[in-house]
Amino acid sequence: MRACTVLPAALLLVTAAYAATRYVVFGPWSIGHIPLYVLNKAFAWTGIVLLALALGLGPAARLWPALGVHLWRRRWWGLAGFALATIHIVVSLAILNYGYYRLMFRQAFEFTALAECAMLAGVLAWLALLAPVAASLPGVQAAMSVRYWQALQRVGLLALALAGLHLAYGVPGWLAPALWHGGMPPITLWSAGAVLIALGLRLLTVLTTNRRRP
Repeated sequence: MRACTVLPAALLLVTAAYAATRYVVFGPWSIGHIPLYVLNKAFAWTGIVLLALALGLGPAARLWPALGVHLWRRRWWGLAGFALATIHIVVSLAILNYGYYRLMFRQAFEFTALAECAMLAGVLAWLALLAPVAASLPGVQAAMSVRYWQALQRVGLLALALAGLHLAYGVPGWLAPALWHGGMPPITLWSAGAVLIALGLRLLTVLTTNRRRP
């Protein structure tokens, strides 16, 4: 169990340091915004990376068998990622206003169309994650067939893709590098990269497997 908590803790520390540097040191936010606004960025980033690892490690192990010794960690990383994603949702709802998330608002009390689609994708992603998370609980996985387990993993991949769409609310910021605080890319852009890598590994595994078939 301890071996599974080292990576999440390290990721949370690194992402928190990055967020504090970007938003407080180089950005307009004060130290007083670290407990919610800044740390919420770290919760979201770490959560999505852990979910990407949990869902991308299997395909990666098929491509590079040496990674197979780490497959048992997927369940714990996935559960930790889901927990952090849930914390992110709660904190985001608590501070969801024009002052904190101006890119998402057309005016003070109205979302942009992109933000509305992104929020819907986030809700659907969290709901879709409930199935693989429930199947990852101790004792549940052992009681189900391999076929059912694989089906739930596909649901997890759908959830990851929806999470990637949720991150799209930050696209306007991605396209304006001159506005990046300290020249540091937005956290939504890093998170989207993690999603694309995990989904890309899955696609590469499928293509490789199809080529090997006679």
